[in-house]
Amino acid sequence: MPPNEPPDADLPPLDAAAVRAALRDVRDPEIGESVVDLGLVASVSVDTGVLRVTLIPTSATCPLADVLLEDVETALRRLCVGRGLDIAVVMDWQQTWDPERLSPALKARFGW
Repeated sequence: MPPNEPPDADLPPLDAAAVRAALRDVRDPEIGESVVDLGLVASVSVDTGVLRVTLIPTSATCPLADVLLEDVETALRRLCVGRGLDIAVVMDWQQTWDPERLSPALKARFGW
């Protein structure tokens, strides 16, 4: 996605922690929990004007993957206003999700 405007020099640079914090509000459309707490965010990087986020599906046949990708991209677009960054969000279908990726709080709540 191309940037909407030139970067605002007064904004601090983004780092992975800030991106993950913004994504904490994005809910998995089937489970209703944060994509961060579910461990669906595999990687975050900001390189040469591009914010890249790679997600992991909870299953190989994730029926709402497109919705999840769109929701993450929307959250990143809001985060990137004034930063002049392109956004690239992809689903890594080769990487396998497992309950070990859950946050400690979700592990406890789900009994894992």
